[in-house]
Amino acid sequence: MPLFPHYEYPGKCEWLGGGLDAFVRHYNEKSATAFALTQCLDIVRISGQTPKEPEVLLTDVNTGARMVIERKSVVWPRNYLHRHRLEHDFAAGIWKGLDGQFKDDSYRLTVYSREFERLGRKEIKVAAQEISAAIAQSSPSDLPIRRTMPLMWSLRKTYPGEDDSPRDGITVSHELTPTFDDFDDAEATEGTALAIRAELETAAAKFGAYSNDRRLVLLDFYGDQLWEDDILPLVEGTSIPGEIDEVWRTVRAWVSADGYEIGYDRLYARPVNQ
Repeated sequence: MPLFPHYEYPGKCEWLGGGLDAFVRHYNEKSATAFALTQCLDIVRISGQTPKEPEVLLTDVNTGARMVIERKSVVWPRNYLHRHRLEHDFAAGIWKGLDGQFKDDSYRLTVYSREFERLGRKEIKVAAQEISAAIAQSSPSDLPIRRTMPLMWSLRKTYPGEDDSPRDGITVSHELTPTFDDFDDAEATEGTALAIRAELETAAAKFGAYSNDRRLVLLDFYGDQLWEDDILPLVEGTSIPGEIDEVWRTVRAWVSADGYEIGYDRLYARPVNQ
């Protein structure tokens, strides 16, 4: 399955706002430990310099062992999260411009990412206005519609069975290209591997004061060009910094055809005698 298309947690401390409490419950169940929160470490100060610290410090209430966790985001392409926010802005502009039209059935508006990525925020706003104006002058009987201005886009009814939970209205879909001819899997693989290494090195720099504790990194992957199954080989091909004892990731644990909870996979564990 693809990587998380979008996944953000609010909050100053990652324990509750970031869901680390749920991760630690999972970790305790899988590892037969009893770690509990001792301190949120990486809190941004209102004034003064914020020291580089991992997110949280934990203590096993049975053994007294300690563990620190640092959470990092691996993003590829590098502009993915910024582009994702612009996609939300674009969709909001489409819906605002239509003012309730095309609510009688389920429709799909497709734009192509390679063209979309070339547009700035203001250009995207204008494109949403122009496309919604063109759609507003049409009716469902005119579909499908295909246009090339201000960028390549198309509007059609959603195919039967295409969506597990179809909703009335227009869903905005972004595709790489009409033919996928310019999709470079090697570039996505190399870029993600470099991003993994960079985030692990950044995390390792926060563990300097915790050499006697278990040091764990939890990775969140954001992107639309690789699949979850692609990640393990990339981590296995990465030299894990010596300051890191374990590497985990968040994944989607499906509970229904169209619904999931947050799950966790361990990608790496340093042998105890190393």
